Amino acid sequence: MIRYQAGSMDAFQEIYVQLAPGVRRYLCHLAYGSETADDLLQETFLQIHRSRAAYNAAYAVKPWVFGLARNVFLMNRRAARRRAEVHKYRQELPECPVPPEVERLGSTDEVRRCIAGLSTDQAEALLLHHEWGFSFEEIAGMLGISAAAARARASRGMADLRGALIDLRKVSA
Repeated sequence: MIRYQAGSMDAFQEIYVQLAPGVRRYLCHLAYGSETADDLLQETFLQIHRSRAAYNAAYAVKPWVFGLARNVFLMNRRAARRRAEVHKYRQELPECPVPPEVERLGSTDEVRRCIAGLSTDQAEALLLHHEWGFSFEEIAGMLGISAAAARARASRGMADLRGALIDLRKVSA
């Protein structure tokens, strides 16, 4: 990022290659659709370009970029509400790898459906921590909440996810 701040377009390309797939999956989760996520991804990287001078090298780039992506999503959602357009997003969650120890609880598809049933706050914190590997402090900065609140959201989301998967197994049995 420091090289990009100095004007290196190769550095921007490296940032894009490393972060765009994860940011796109995150935006797919927030926007419930890949069509909107592609537009938001472009807008996110435009915001990175516009805000590059404001980046503080004392902080990690990845949480800063995900925070910008979230702000782009929120700005887009507010603009859509102001225009009073009705948007129907189809539910599309990122591909979540299912560790072997969790496979006994449910398939990837079942996990995805159960995550879709969580509250937005819980699902977002759970995915940011467990799927994208952010610390609770980083999640707190992105969401504008305390680290304890981020931890609580992810923990409650995981507990609700386990419960939903167990209930799904009982119904299937």
